[in-house]
Amino acid sequence: MLKLGEMYNINKLLFKLMVTAPLLLGGFAIVYGQNNALVINGAYIRVANGTFASPSYLVVNNGAPAAITRTTGHIISEQEGNFVRWVTSDVTATANYVFPFGFSNTDYLPVTIHKTSVGVGAGHVNNASSIDMSTWASINTNVTWATSVLTMTGIAGANATNAVVDRWWQVISLPAVTGTMDVNYRGAENTTIYPVGGFSGQEWDIPTSAWLPASGTGVGVTGAAIGTTTGITLTGMGMGISTPYILSATVAPLPIELVSFSASCEANKTHIKWTDASETNVSNIELQKSEDMNMWTTIYVAQPSNVSTTTNYNYVYNEEGSTTMYYRLKTNNNDGGSDLSAVIYYQPCTGAANTLSAFYFDNTLNVMSHFAEGEKVDYTLYDIAGNAVLKGEYNAAKGTQLLTFPVEELSNSIYIFRAESNTTTYSQKIIIAR
Repeated sequence: MLKLGEMYNINKLLFKLMVTAPLLLGGFAIVYGQNNALVINGAYIRVANGTFASPSYLVVNNGAPAAITRTTGHIISEQEGNFVRWVTSDVTATANYVFPFGFSNTDYLPVTIHKTSVGVGAGHVNNASSIDMSTWASINTNVTWATSVLTMTGIAGANATNAVVDRWWQVISLPAVTGTMDVNYRGAENTTIYPVGGFSGQEWDIPTSAWLPASGTGVGVTGAAIGTTTGITLTGMGMGISTPYILSATVAPLPIELVSFSASCEANKTHIKWTDASETNVSNIELQKSEDMNMWTTIYVAQPSNVSTTTNYNYVYNEEGSTTMYYRLKTNNNDGGSDLSAVIYYQPCTGAANTLSAFYFDNTLNVMSHFAEGEKVDYTLYDIAGNAVLKGEYNAAKGTQLLTFPVEELSNSIYIFRAESNTTTYSQKIIIAR
């Protein structure tokens, strides 16, 4: 009898492990033999107790596509760390591998890997190429997320999980092979606001901490039906790293993060530059500026590339005056939604040697200071009655620096911020309104 948590070597005298009754596996279960195979005929094999840090594996050490066959029944993963590891080794590049996953003892949800590279290592050889796969259902906010995923929201913080099917897939290949993937999900897991539209796969790219452009095609289903999306590109699998995937509505893919966003002075002109990792479903991109982070004006509208590769933008203009300016990007999508980038700040090319700008935002007093490097600056915040509620000093750094002061204990009112150096004094009204 197979026991929970044990490792089993089924030697070459036993060519097939035939499973016809329920089986619970934790740790490593090895199907290991000269012509070994896993045959599922009416059983439900549950891989259990795995975590991302300490996975459990059902390992099939046979690179043949027929090394796992299934008539009825399936393998139950249903946690990120419960993997089936298929040692594909150096089997022909065009092989298709069907991982016979399912939910509980009811729904069959296979995952098919269409392998497009040969891989390395012969069967039963250490470090031969293998494909690790797990899948699990989540609640309707996609919790529990895959461990490496940092965001399921738009850039401005708007929740995007209402456009994502409530199931995850995790793929690892090491040494790396490449391919595409077909996945299945239960209609009950489609709690999106686009339930019968198109659905594509998206991959979380760990090196850039961003969602990559959608790939693959499928039509949404609900209720007791089983939905399928095919042709999902396995970019991360080819890199040999753990890669989570989700299914997002084709009209509302998860946001693409900015690679960079900056402002600089070149030839006495202000250059605003940004780079997108990729773009999908974008109508246009507005470059906006503000003097106080409250009133925003669009100064340029960029037409998107809507390609899966990086796109560079550069807007050049003459910024008059000496006030520190704030910039942000507003990305407008074809479905009518929009996302806001983080805010950057910049001292205009024509700015004076010493300047100061202060504003309140999100329980914080933000001070943009531009004094001579090393100059001592004394600051005080006065309430409307002239009482000092905050005071201190600092030595100016080179260029424009951002100083932040928590003011959550101050009441809504009008305040005066005053900064003074040996050569210059600035005063500015601050309104705290929550």
